[in-house]
Amino acid sequence: MRILNNITKLFVLTLLVCCNAQQTKGPNPKEELVTQTNNSPNKLPGATVMSFGPDNVLFVGDSKSGMLYAIPTTAKELKEPTAFNLKGVDRKIAKLLGVTPSDLIFNDMQIHPVSQEAYIAVKRGFSPDAETVIVAINPTGESLRLVDVSKRTSVKVKNIRTDEFELYGRSSVRLNITDIDYHDGFVYVAGLTNGEFASNLRKIAYPFNSTQESVSGIEIYHAVHTQKETRAPIRTMAFEEINGESTLIAAYTCTPLVSIPTSEIKKGNHIKGKTVAELGFGNTPIDMITFTAQEREGSFDKKLLIIHKERSASLISLKDFAEANKGEGMTSGFSMGPEGVKIFPVPMSGTMHVSEQNQMMITALQRDMDTGQVNLLSELKGAYFRLSNFDSEYEFPDFKYGEKDPWKSFHNMLKPIEGFPELVKEK
Repeated sequence: MRILNNITKLFVLTLLVCCNAQQTKGPNPKEELVTQTNNSPNKLPGATVMSFGPDNVLFVGDSKSGMLYAIPTTAKELKEPTAFNLKGVDRKIAKLLGVTPSDLIFNDMQIHPVSQEAYIAVKRGFSPDAETVIVAINPTGESLRLVDVSKRTSVKVKNIRTDEFELYGRSSVRLNITDIDYHDGFVYVAGLTNGEFASNLRKIAYPFNSTQESVSGIEIYHAVHTQKETRAPIRTMAFEEINGESTLIAAYTCTPLVSIPTSEIKKGNHIKGKTVAELGFGNTPIDMITFTAQEREGSFDKKLLIIHKERSASLISLKDFAEANKGEGMTSGFSMGPEGVKIFPVPMSGTMHVSEQNQMMITALQRDMDTGQVNLLSELKGAYFRLSNFDSEYEFPDFKYGEKDPWKSFHNMLKPIEGFPELVKEK
């Protein structure tokens, strides 16, 4: 009962923040999105991964060409937390581009830090030469536009791997740049390289100049494979201060979670990353974000959220990560995980990409497991799920909440955020 009371306190506190949030009416707004059809300045040879940097510049990494782009953006500030409730966003984008939804490949999604627009990198078709565009979508559902990328600056990433090979019929080219992130004057680029140590991490100074450092050896212990490895590239990463030290947190395929002090990431250095945890075998991490969220008792805690292809999302308190990082990590033995740090699994099935939206919400680009369509949806921090994704007995016509049912306030808070204010029960 104490846990339920704490939940009630949490959601009452959150409700006070939510009361000013603007919401899009219903899951499928009837009005057509405003579209822009002149896409001549909007094409890129490729856009594999994205990240926002200083002055709202959008960094874009292209695995195929080995290019890193910096694209300036301008945006009108959106101050109020406004939820995305856009179902079938793949159909909207396909209509804009003049293709069918099945011709789209969704490479990445990032939320603009000022406008709260979702920037989505989309490849138009499965041909190796298919071009990529970036679509910006406003959370109010009032606009969908192609991002002008013509004023970009760029730099060639050195020593991109040239000997393409296949992994069960999939080209290795997509692994040439697996993630990018800006930190303290540098764009960090993870991926494959030529040479003895296939896994590579590069530091490219921004604004772009001749400064580019390459760390060609990152050695980690992989508990599922029971061996030290240098071939596998970082799949997704984030920077945080851990135990007073600037740290790169990196997740690898199948699925070591590793810490690397940023002071060690320098030219010529052979890095031995610390395997803090094994997140679970047979899995590929997709995205990693950090943010501050409210706890059940009302306090605030910084979280690490990792989205996976084959598992529930992993939610980790950075306090727990910092404590685990004090030890030597996992250096030997066999483990299929999860192991090494306390992990709370959260139900975000079908999520392809995730990004922090505002102080209340995260945004997820999700493929619906029933219909196959792609949805752009906001989820409340602290909840990490959408009530409307479930067939719940709470919505049966004859259901009535008990007099002191703590879930009533929670459900009444979520329904307007998810676009169903008409379903709010008596307050």
